[in-house]
Amino acid sequence: MTVTTTKKNKTNKNNSLKKNLRNITLAGLLTLPCTNALAIETIFNLHKGSESKTAGFSVAVADNFSKGSNFYWSVGYSSLRDISVDWYYNVQIEWLQDIVIDEDKGDLYFNNSTIDATLSYRQKLRGYNNFLKKVTIEYQAGASLGLTDNKFFWTDLNEERYFSEKGDINPLLAVSTHYNFDKKTALVLGLKYQPSFSEFGDISSIFLGINHKFGKVINY
Repeated sequence: MTVTTTKKNKTNKNNSLKKNLRNITLAGLLTLPCTNALAIETIFNLHKGSESKTAGFSVAVADNFSKGSNFYWSVGYSSLRDISVDWYYNVQIEWLQDIVIDEDKGDLYFNNSTIDATLSYRQKLRGYNNFLKKVTIEYQAGASLGLTDNKFFWTDLNEERYFSEKGDINPLLAVSTHYNFDKKTALVLGLKYQPSFSEFGDISSIFLGINHKFGKVINY
């Protein structure tokens, strides 16, 4: 991913607006509908990014909106390490926060943490094959809320430049395959894609994990 543009410093007014938006978003995530939850689903995934160094994990909770519904909501925390940005500026970097520099290639490596909220649709496969009967396909769409600042300071320009900031909201898409061992536990393999993550451009990762439901399971 190559970045050729940078963000200007935010004014106090814009910072205040972003802070308020972040607080409203967090409040909304904490009040997602779960009053009808009978079997809250816990999700743990390991992620491998499309770049060689990028890796991370995510944890989340999910549930369907009503008994027997194929539509689900989920809220979770994601963390990715060593997401690279190519830089082509011939200046001295004095200070870097939470960044690793590959001096040979001129790459900056950042760490990103987000809160993710998604809506999804799950479709069970049909057929006479016992294997296919245990497979469910899930399609997800939602947004991520940034929890980290990724910036560096140019001494020559006496200016901070940001690649992402706390409170940034970016879209996300995912598709995954669930293999259901039983009514409560499934192995999950999927692809997560963020088409535009702040100043990083697109970010994608393959994930592998486990879903487990706690409580009374109504349908299977």
